[in-house]
Amino acid sequence: MSDGVQIDQAVYQVLCSELGDEDAAEVLRTFLSDTSGKFAGLEGKIGNPAEMTREAHSIKSSAATFGFLTLSELARALEFGAASLEQAEIVLLVQRMRQAFAETRHFAETRLLSSAAA
Repeated sequence: MSDGVQIDQAVYQVLCSELGDEDAAEVLRTFLSDTSGKFAGLEGKIGNPAEMTREAHSIKSSAATFGFLTLSELARALEFGAASLEQAEIVLLVQRMRQAFAETRHFAETRLLSSAAA
């Protein structure tokens, strides 16, 4: 994980205490899968601010649910900037989101889900 990715593990621990470890892990797996799919089509939505805003809002909220702060903040920037940022800025922001998601996914799979399976 790079120094730029911030994760509040306490948020995930609260989720585990509310849902139980197994159910929280399943919800996390669903988030990782769904979010990966959202990134697959996000570039195709550049030029459609309403669609970009909707996808960014979804990613922002879901990431925050698990304490994935960097990904949530980047998605928030896209959510509120989709209508006003230049296309090149949006492309860069989406690239940064992809990188943050890759690092977040790695962290989740190696630190959160591997301990849930144990």
